[in-house]
Amino acid sequence: MLKYINENELPKNDSKILLAISGGIDSVCLAHLLIELEYKVEFAHCNFKLRGKESDDDVRFVKNLALSYNVPFHHFSFDTKEYSNQHKISIQMAARELRYKWFRNLRKEISADYIAVAHNLDDRIETFFINIIKGTGIRGAISMRSKNNFIIRPIIFASRDEIINYAKKNKLKHREDSSNTSEKYLRNKIRHKIIPLLREMNPSINKTI
Repeated sequence: MLKYINENELPKNDSKILLAISGGIDSVCLAHLLIELEYKVEFAHCNFKLRGKESDDDVRFVKNLALSYNVPFHHFSFDTKEYSNQHKISIQMAARELRYKWFRNLRKEISADYIAVAHNLDDRIETFFINIIKGTGIRGAISMRSKNNFIIRPIIFASRDEIINYAKKNKLKHREDSSNTSEKYLRNKIRHKIIPLLREMNPSINKTI
């Protein structure tokens, strides 16, 4: 990861990082990496109030994780469904708008240099297909960048399998989001149907894309 940070001109470890952390395996691994590399980190957790007790348990898990690392913990609860209805947008888009608006404001409030999000290589490929399906130009085909102004994606080079192996090796506990298995979302249809089919035809599809 440090090699990737240096090669992609991501911030050095004297930067203050606001980490967007859900409690899932990706953000838990990123938290561990940033703290191991001695970054000044603060946790930011969003509760979208979409999964009842499961969402509340996520808050408790991330809060306890922050305590174990002795880092500041910030969290905010959103009425995501109301925002979605009010603005006539999807739940996913509502959650995205709400969290990034909060992240931007919180970054200024705590004087953080960057917001780190735990997107990985698989997320990048899924976003590529989402953009293609919806219709896109070159910008959408590029998908996610490692750095976009003050937003950084330090583990975007890592596949989901590599992240799973890292978590096992370091015995990192994490939360599972039950909505990740639901195929009512386009991203999950791509993840569970399209990508496995492409991988049958080309086992190196990640690198190819």
